[in-house]
Amino acid sequence: MNRAAVGKANGKLVRAVDVMLAVLRDEGVTHIFGNPGSTEMPLMDALVDHPEFTYVLGLQEASAVGMADGYALKTGRPAFVNLHAAGGLGNAMGVLVASKASETPLVVTAGQQDTRHLFSEPWLSGDLVSLARPIAKWTAEVRRGADVGTALRRAFAVARTPPEGPVFLSLPMDVLEEEVAWHIPPRSAEPGRAVGAGVERLAKLLATRAADKVAVLIGDDVPANAAKGTLALAHTGGFVVYGTQVTSRAAFPADDPCWGGTLRPDFAQIRAALAGKEAVLLIGGRAFVAYPYRDVEPIPSGTQLYHLASARDAIGREYPADFALTGDIAATLEALAGELAPLVDKKAVAARRRALARGRASRIKAVRAAIEADAERPLSPDAAVLAVLDALPRNTLISNDSAATFGAVQEVMKTYPGLYFFARGGVLGCSMPASVGAALAHDGPVVCLVGDGGAMYSPQALWSAAHYRTQVIFVVLNNARYNVLMNVARDIGCANANADRFVGMDIVEPRIDYLKLAAAMGVPAERADEPAAIAAALGRALAGAGPRLIEIAIA
Repeated sequence: MNRAAVGKANGKLVRAVDVMLAVLRDEGVTHIFGNPGSTEMPLMDALVDHPEFTYVLGLQEASAVGMADGYALKTGRPAFVNLHAAGGLGNAMGVLVASKASETPLVVTAGQQDTRHLFSEPWLSGDLVSLARPIAKWTAEVRRGADVGTALRRAFAVARTPPEGPVFLSLPMDVLEEEVAWHIPPRSAEPGRAVGAGVERLAKLLATRAADKVAVLIGDDVPANAAKGTLALAHTGGFVVYGTQVTSRAAFPADDPCWGGTLRPDFAQIRAALAGKEAVLLIGGRAFVAYPYRDVEPIPSGTQLYHLASARDAIGREYPADFALTGDIAATLEALAGELAPLVDKKAVAARRRALARGRASRIKAVRAAIEADAERPLSPDAAVLAVLDALPRNTLISNDSAATFGAVQEVMKTYPGLYFFARGGVLGCSMPASVGAALAHDGPVVCLVGDGGAMYSPQALWSAAHYRTQVIFVVLNNARYNVLMNVARDIGCANANADRFVGMDIVEPRIDYLKLAAAMGVPAERADEPAAIAAALGRALAGAGPRLIEIAIA
C-alpha cells in the first residue's frame, strides 16, 4: 500500500505530494509529462509508489511540453506537465507560446528551490511565476503544503475554461514534502452545455439569405465535438464552410460536399473568397489571420458578420460583429440547425448541396491532375505531400507544422475532426513531440509532417516515440533550407531575395543525415523520393509496430 493510502487509512498526516497525486488521479490524469531534475525529487520519489501514473519522459523540456500538448489536443482534456526549475521552464517557453496560441489546456508545473533559503537566490531558483506569466492564463507559487490540493484544483478548472490554455504552478520542493492533514479538495461541478441566447434570432437572419450568399468560417479553436453541429448547420442551410490554414484543430470533415477548403492567411485572398456573400457566420475565436501584413479588410463592405464564440472576449477581437452570441459551441450549433430547419426551402437546399458537391469534386480533380502532371525532381512539395496523403488510411491522425502543405495540395489535405492538428503558433518543431503525445491517446497510426528545419528543433521526440513504442511515422520533407522564409522574403519584395541571395537560410555544409539521426534514437528510417517509393515506405511503416522515419527530398 502506498504512503498516501496508509495516511488516509490511519487518519495520519501525509505529505503534500501525496495529496497532489490524489488530486491528479481524481482529475483523470493518467500520464505525467516531464523532464526531471533535483527540485522534482519529491514528485519522482512519490511516483515510485503510484504505478497508476505513466511518467512520459522527454529528453528536453520543449519535447515534454510538446508531447503534453498533443495529448491534450487529442483527448480534449488538460494534460499535466512537470518541468525542472527556471532553466527547464525557459527551455519549454517556445512550445508554451505555441500552446497558448492553440489554446491547449495544460497544467504546467515546475519545481522550485527550497523556500527556507529562497531569499538568498540559491542555485536553480528564479522568479518562475514572472517567467511563465506571458504564456499562462493563471500563474502562482504554492508556499504551503496545505494549499497544494486547492491550487491544483484551481489550475485544472482555469485550464479547461474557455478560452482554454496553459496555466502554471511553481512548486517548491520543501512544500511538497510538508506533512499535511489528509484532505482532497472537492472538484467543482462542470458547467452545463449552455446554448447561446439569440439562437432563434440568428436562425432567422440566416434564413433571410439565399444559401449561396452565406459563408461559414470555422475559427482556429473550435473543438472536434462541435463537428456534429457544424455539419448539421451546413447541411440544413446548404452553406459552404471554410477553415483557416493555420488552424490548431479540425472541426469539419474535409470530404464533405459543403467543405470549401481553407483560407490562406492573406486578407486579400480571404476577401476575394468572400466576395458576393451577404453574410458570414464566424464560429469560434479567430479566423482572420494574416501574414504578412496587407492593408485590406478581410470582409467585403456591406457583408454582415455574425459571430458565435465560447467566450465573450472573442467577440469583436478581430472584426466587429453585426450580431453575436456566446455559449457552448457544439450545443449552440445543434440548436441553431434545429431552429433553421423549418425556415428554409429543403428542395432548394438539396439542389445547393448537389452543386457544392460537383464544384468540390471538380476542384479536387483539377488540383490532383496538376500536381500529378508535374515531372519535377526532386518532387515538388505538393507532389510529395499528395503521395503521403494517398497512402494513409482514414483513421490516421496527422500532426503538422510543415509549410510544404501550404500549396495547391492544401485542397486535398485530410483534415478530419479529432484527426488533424497544426502548430498554429508558428513555433517550429512542435509537431514531432505533439505526434508522440497524441499517439498515446489515439487508436491508430499517427503521421507527423515536418520540414527538415523544424525536425531539428525537437529531435528528442524520436527517442520518446521509440521508448514508448508509439506508432508514429515521422515524414521529414527535406529541401535543406528554410524555404518558407525565402518565399516570405520574395513576397514582401526583399531585393536580395529576388536575386536569390539569402543569409542564414540554407541547411547545408554539412547536410543533416536524418536516417542516422533517427537510428541513433532507436527509430528505423528510410529515404523515399518517388511517389511509388513513398507509398511503399508508408505501407511498411503502417504494417509494423513502433515508430518510423521517412525522409523525402523535395524541391
